[in-house]
This record gives sequence, C-alpha cells and structure tokens, in this order.
Amino acid sequence: MARAKGPLWVVDYDVPREPKAKRMAFYRALWRILKEHKIIAKARSTMSVWILDNEEIAAEIHDLASKFGKSHLYEARPVA
Repeated sequence: MARAKGPLWVVDYDVPREPKAKRMAFYRALWRILKEHKIIAKARSTMSVWILDNEEIAAEIHDLASKFGKSHLYEARPVA
C-alpha cells in the first residue's frame, strides 16, 4: 500500500455478539457501504478496525457502528 499524503482515519468498533440478528444487520450495512465506495476486502470478516484515507467514508462507518455498539474515530498522521 502506498503511503498516504494526508491524514489517515482509523475506525475501531465493538458490536455486541448478541442479538445475532442485530449484529448481522450491522455487517450487511457495512458491506453495502464498502461496496458502494468500491472498497475491496479480501474476505467478509468481522474485522473491527478500518484504516482509510477518506474522512467521509470513515465517518460513515463510524456512524453506522455507533448505532449498533461502540465506535471510535481517530485521525492518524504518518510519523516518517
């Protein structure tokens, strides 16, 4: 991956395992966001951290995750 010129956005979230239907609704909505923005994930995993170079997409994922559990959005800058 090429180094980003601007800030990176880190979204980390925790969505409760139960109820399962609610958790699955979150992941379906997340996969829709990723598909809409043409973000390709190698697998549909339960990754709970996304590192993005687009603030709007990061905020969209953060907002979604906040509705289903806890979420944090961080701005990160390369050190070197």
